[in-house]
Order: sequence, then structure tokens, then C-alpha cells
Amino acid sequence: MNKVRMIMTVFLLAVFSSVLLGWSWVAVLPPAKMQSARIVLTLAGLAALLALTVIWSAKPQKVAA
Repeated sequence: MNKVRMIMTVFLLAVFSSVLLGWSWVAVLPPAKMQSARIVLTLAGLAALLALTVIWSAKPQKVAA
């Protein structure tokens, strides 16, 4: 279970880092496009943080052998 959590965490951290890079990249766009792009990037970043919280707050279930 922890291996799966770590793989998902690495992926979500990559998503979050691309959100941060995208935030600075859209600064060169016209104001209307910049605002809409930053809204989408903010939602993607919040979703990634929420997913990380859910992944690491879940308790592993015991499987009967």
C-alpha cells in the first residue's frame, strides 16, 4: 500500500510543480486569458493537494490471509 501511495505522491507532486511553473508562464498572456488560466491552474493545484491529503489520511485495511 505504501508503494502505491509513494507512486501516486510522486505523480501528484509533478502535477503540482507543473501548476507552479504554469502560474508564472501565463503571466505573459493577455489579462483575460491570464485570469482564466490561473483559475484553472489554481483548481488543479487544489485538487492535487486534496488528493494528497486523502491518499495519506486513509488507513490501510487489513486483508485476511
